[in-house]
Amino acid sequence: MSTTNASRGSFEAYLTPLHYEEERLRDPKSVANLPPSSYLDTYYSAVASEKLLLAEAVVSDVLDIFEGTDATRNHILEDILSNDMWLLKRETVLRMLETLRDSSSDALGPLLMRNDGNIARKMLDSVDIQDTDRPFLRLLYPFLLERLKTIRNPRKLKTTTFKPPFLIYATFAALQKLLVMSFHEQAIGLFQALVQTGYTPTEALHNIDNSSGNPALIVSMAVIRSCIYWNWRALAAAFMTELIMKHPPTKSIIDLNIDAIYALLNTHPTARDIRACGHLIRRIHTHSPVPDSIIRLFYNRAMTAEAKEEAEDLYMFTRSQKVRDTHHYPPPHDVALPWLLDHLAMTSSQTHLARTLSTEAAQDGLHIPAPYRAQFIARVASLGYAVPARALWERYATGKDGVVVAGSSALMIRMVSLHWNVHKSSLGKANAIRGKEGSEIEFKRLKDNSNDAAAFAEHVRLAFGFHHAPLAQAHHWHLTSLARACFIVGKISEGYQALRYLIDRRESPDLYDVNVALSAVAQLNPHLASQMIQRMTDIGLRPDGVSFGTALHYAVIQGDREVVDEMIERIRNLDDARISVKTLTNLVHASLALEKHGSQEEIHRTLTNILYLINSFPNINMSSQTQLAKALVYAALRAKDGVIAFNLWNSLLRKGAQWDDIEQQRLRHSIAFLIKQPSFPLPEDKDDMLAQLGIKRMS
Repeated sequence: MSTTNASRGSFEAYLTPLHYEEERLRDPKSVANLPPSSYLDTYYSAVASEKLLLAEAVVSDVLDIFEGTDATRNHILEDILSNDMWLLKRETVLRMLETLRDSSSDALGPLLMRNDGNIARKMLDSVDIQDTDRPFLRLLYPFLLERLKTIRNPRKLKTTTFKPPFLIYATFAALQKLLVMSFHEQAIGLFQALVQTGYTPTEALHNIDNSSGNPALIVSMAVIRSCIYWNWRALAAAFMTELIMKHPPTKSIIDLNIDAIYALLNTHPTARDIRACGHLIRRIHTHSPVPDSIIRLFYNRAMTAEAKEEAEDLYMFTRSQKVRDTHHYPPPHDVALPWLLDHLAMTSSQTHLARTLSTEAAQDGLHIPAPYRAQFIARVASLGYAVPARALWERYATGKDGVVVAGSSALMIRMVSLHWNVHKSSLGKANAIRGKEGSEIEFKRLKDNSNDAAAFAEHVRLAFGFHHAPLAQAHHWHLTSLARACFIVGKISEGYQALRYLIDRRESPDLYDVNVALSAVAQLNPHLASQMIQRMTDIGLRPDGVSFGTALHYAVIQGDREVVDEMIERIRNLDDARISVKTLTNLVHASLALEKHGSQEEIHRTLTNILYLINSFPNINMSSQTQLAKALVYAALRAKDGVIAFNLWNSLLRKGAQWDDIEQQRLRHSIAFLIKQPSFPLPEDKDDMLAQLGIKRMS
């Protein structure tokens, strides 16, 4: 130890935490001889601010470069170890303790043996073996043995709520480390001391199998029962894992493992407890599958603790082929079933497990509590699993609680949409092979599938209507959902009749639902969608930009120019309040896409319509849509239409574009080139246009 300044007994000036950090960065030696308060204030300030590096640096300075006396150094280390050393690394704490030992500090024993067991808990907290464990246990062991001789015996305390001091927990943790590292003699010594002080309960010593003749095994089993008794669940799990790994599981070990699992799941388990429990289940499975009751309890407790990943891990394990070949574990039951499905469908990356669970629920007749049935089946349908969704709907749509399934708006829409898509898909595949040699059987199968799916979608729709009859008195959202389903399956008049009930009651139908339905119709037939928009207007609905944009989009995809022109004309007549920048941009993109490979004449007509459309909404600022504006100008240039190119540039790019940008300069010169042509249709405007483009006028 350095005692350079021992005789001087004086320190340099006190440094504040801020100045300490600055001085240390400038010259580490500048903080070698400060008052203890400088080190301690800086350290505790770093801890309060969670500055790990600075806290470590202060302790390192005290250990390595401090020029004061050993006693002063020890005082600083003792203060930190007594109050707050949780932020420090284990390696740093070990160095501090070894420094106190090497200087024969009288404070080392009391620090290690405090009832709160802070230092031992810090050093032994990890169930995995750390590099610091061996040297720390050498420090701790003799003090621990001596302290156990004087600690209170719980049998002599007249209380039913006694909890051992943390030092006893640290003793059990030390015992676990000693067993893992095969320091059996020391482990047995600690165990005997715990028995003598009463912290190994008599209950833990009963039914211990001594037939193995292995002292370490006997100690491990007794210690596990002691941890269960004191409700130290994580420590019990750590002991149990090590026991299974090191010893061939006998009946007594298997029974003890079951007890440990129940202890982990018993009352208010944490996610950590759930994780440890899953680990024990997987560890013991190859030797003896755990009872089904434990698996069901596991899922229920995992749900309560929101331990989603742990439940997923266990379900994936139990559904692996290797496990299924030897044993069938039950799935989640009751409310844990929809809870796990929601996780697998929405937040898990293992989405195939959602199909497995859905299929299991349908095929094995798993019970779904009535309040969760509609949500569960809707989730299955939203994933596209038509077969299990249908089986579950058919099981639960009738009987006492049938209305919660057959009468659910959200579920009805999901089921109708899913099975109508199955109908269309099968029909499309059937039509693709119609008349091909050798395809008769497959064609018939696909046609039958198509007809069956369509009939089932209609059955779901009609069942929903039946439960909410008479429709004239049905709730608003039931009618809009029914209308939407009607539109999906092509029952247009029936859909409008559902909306008519609302109009007759002077209620406004939900335009969102109507637009979703319109999308389904437009995919099938843009002309039908156009008629639907007209009917919306007739019954008092006000179609918006989304309504027209939807019809326009699918008309463009299907190349239906008549509907495209009609929609653009209708959109021009809307007021600004019903059109947003996004809607207008989408409409322009859709119009432009239709003429991507058209003739010059067709492109000219489309661009004229687009320009007129944009100018119809002067209050909508399109200046931010630079890429779209450039695409329109380039289209006009390819069509050799100087007038449209100039007008588009003037309306969309002139104010917002960077004037000296190279691309913008080329664009203006390309427009000017068309304007200068003898054939330009507006000769009297040429000079003015060129001036606005910043191009020299024609002589």
